[in-house]
Amino acid sequence: MTLSRSTSTLVLNYFNRSIFNSLNSSKHNLHNSAQNSLTFKRFNSSVCWKCGKERKNSQVFCETCNAVQAPLEKDNYFKVFGLEENFDIDQQYLKNKFRKLQSMLHPDKFSNKTDEEQHISAEYSSLLNKAYSSLHTPLKRAEHLLNLRGEQIGEEQAVDDPAFLMEIMELNEEMESAGNDKEKLKALNTKNKMELERISKEVDECFRRNDIRAAKKTVIKLKYFSSLGSRINGVLRELGETD
Repeated sequence: MTLSRSTSTLVLNYFNRSIFNSLNSSKHNLHNSAQNSLTFKRFNSSVCWKCGKERKNSQVFCETCNAVQAPLEKDNYFKVFGLEENFDIDQQYLKNKFRKLQSMLHPDKFSNKTDEEQHISAEYSSLLNKAYSSLHTPLKRAEHLLNLRGEQIGEEQAVDDPAFLMEIMELNEEMESAGNDKEKLKALNTKNKMELERISKEVDECFRRNDIRAAKKTVIKLKYFSSLGSRINGVLRELGETD
């Protein structure tokens, strides 16, 4: 099946706005990351900032004086949680590790501590939230893996696959024709989730064989279906349905 040039352009223009509006948010996050780098610089070292004793591995508290320590890793979210750099991760492990660290580092637990400890706990807790949000979501996790490999998906990059574009157009038309019919929207949502699972497997395979070029193309496709899924779930929520 082939698409005319005008039809392909129409589809791309329709989806690219919603797909790539996250780029501005990503740029904002990069700015915040730079700010956090300056914040952690004072404390991020191989020795305890308070007693000067050597730090071991990624311990959260100093074994000697029990002072909270800044994270040794802040740019690689996988290392923050002690995970291998893979797209396919153990979500239960991630969830448990996140809850454990947050229970230890929540700012409320440092209200009676020194200003330094309060500051570190607040920044560390914020980092955990950002890292968890990134790794918990397949699309964000894939984008983070690309970033770690020095790659990004630019605004000018799109899918040059007529068959794929036709599939996206047809799904979009199904959504439009469904209107406020909950059952049709739910069925379409299920169909979309199946496509997301299929493409997620392709993304995992690309990263496993370290084919970054193919990974970028597949992640862009993941963006299309993720965007469509967000729109479907948005309508369902307006109709009183939860995800």
